[in-house]
Amino acid sequence: MVAILHEGKTDKEFFTTILSSFDLPNTQNDIKYYDFKGIDNIFNISHDYYDEIEEENILTSLLIVIDADKNYDNHKQELETLIKNLSFDTIKLDYFIMCDYDNNNGNLESFLLSILDDNQKKCIEKFRDCYEYKLTDKWAYNSFYKQKEHPFDFNHPNFDILKQKLQELFKETN
Repeated sequence: MVAILHEGKTDKEFFTTILSSFDLPNTQNDIKYYDFKGIDNIFNISHDYYDEIEEENILTSLLIVIDADKNYDNHKQELETLIKNLSFDTIKLDYFIMCDYDNNNGNLESFLLSILDDNQKKCIEKFRDCYEYKLTDKWAYNSFYKQKEHPFDFNHPNFDILKQKLQELFKETN
């Protein structure tokens, strides 16, 4: 069994969708999701979930997923330290940082918006420029793209690293 540790409730929905699109296992027998309810909780090595994972002793692989926000390099360093300090003997650990690959900032929504074609990106930027208030990537995603059933091309190159990490996550279970 594998696990995905994530910051919030929308992450599980995203991973359920993407695992299906990549033809990877996605049942309760294959994967366990841990919603840490915030990035600070993921970095807290004393969090109860880490004790639970260690005590259950049923996981083969674990992927920690966080948003870059505006701290990509710091978060990368913190994740590497966390993984080293967790030192699970039998669990393969890895991480993925959600962000817009152009600037290494943002979150899940920034990551998803980063794969839009240039015309779609220009449209959003034009709307943001003429709108009176600052509009976040989360707002743009929820306003323009969330309503579509399959708005994103999961074969876009920006998904390559995540796809590779997910395939590695399940490698031991197949």
